[in-house]
Amino acid sequence: MIESRCLRCECEIVVVKAVPRIKLLNRLARRLVMSPTPFLRSLVFSLYRIEKRAIEMIDLVVSFGGNVVALNIAFSKQLEIPNALIGNSYSIPEHAIRAHLSLNGELGGGNAIATSVVLCRIDQVRCQRAGQELQDQGRPLWTLLVGGDGSGYDYHDADWHRLGAGIRALSEQYGIQWLISSSRRTGAAATKILQRYMDDDVCRAAIWYEDGHSEPLDAFLGAASRIFCTEDSLSMVSEAVAMDKPVVSLRPTETLPTSTHGKAINYMAKIQLLERVDINAMAQYRSNFTAPKKSYSAHLDDIFYRIVALGAVTEMLPQSSDRIASKSAAMPI
Repeated sequence: MIESRCLRCECEIVVVKAVPRIKLLNRLARRLVMSPTPFLRSLVFSLYRIEKRAIEMIDLVVSFGGNVVALNIAFSKQLEIPNALIGNSYSIPEHAIRAHLSLNGELGGGNAIATSVVLCRIDQVRCQRAGQELQDQGRPLWTLLVGGDGSGYDYHDADWHRLGAGIRALSEQYGIQWLISSSRRTGAAATKILQRYMDDDVCRAAIWYEDGHSEPLDAFLGAASRIFCTEDSLSMVSEAVAMDKPVVSLRPTETLPTSTHGKAINYMAKIQLLERVDINAMAQYRSNFTAPKKSYSAHLDDIFYRIVALGAVTEMLPQSSDRIASKSAAMPI
């Protein structure tokens, strides 16, 4: 179910897993799918390993990533349904895409939708339920999501020591405990440094990637009253702001983000979806959080309205003066 301030949609999502048999043939697949000959278009399906799923009643096909652009178009044409594509279209003509979503809207034409915020799969209700048990165990909880080198962010031992010191300082100052998760990019050396600053009083629970732990973050996101995350990962930042809670992004001393990455972080800071803090100053952090005029959820509402306006979501029936209901199926690949 998709629910917003002004509309309500009941939607069955059918996930079809697909990977190219040979990635070098992606360009050929994109050419074939635009052929006026049905037989040539049908050859696109043979270029993928596709999970068999019942898709006869699908009303919308959605995809993200260059590997499945051709498959998105192929399903759309075969089933004669609208489609939504997130990210680069790799020269697929505008007329073959009903709604084209990108961060700044620069990738499409009349079908372009600028999301302005980075999209993610977080379900607030699911996360809140997953975090309930952690919330019931005592002191308030803050969550920290730790990344590592990438996207123009370079970390050194001094940064990790300052982060560890900041974790301890804020725990003592605000009487909170931490829920901490590292990632593949954090690395063993950084993990060992951070663990030096941890004890049961400071850290309630941790997911250390280096220890082979990769549990879902739902409980950590749901249980926290405030979320900190390093800026190097837009996916982590988007998952944090998707919870509609106070978010603090942390950056190391050596920071020179790529253009798209920097624009996304700066925009989210400008509209108050997050506060930006230097890791060097983390131990002296004082909250300047002001509730944003438009929440992350409200941004999603606006994106959905624009998708509806382009005709990608069909069979919208008025339920009342200010509610809309729809029963349809969407197929993300």
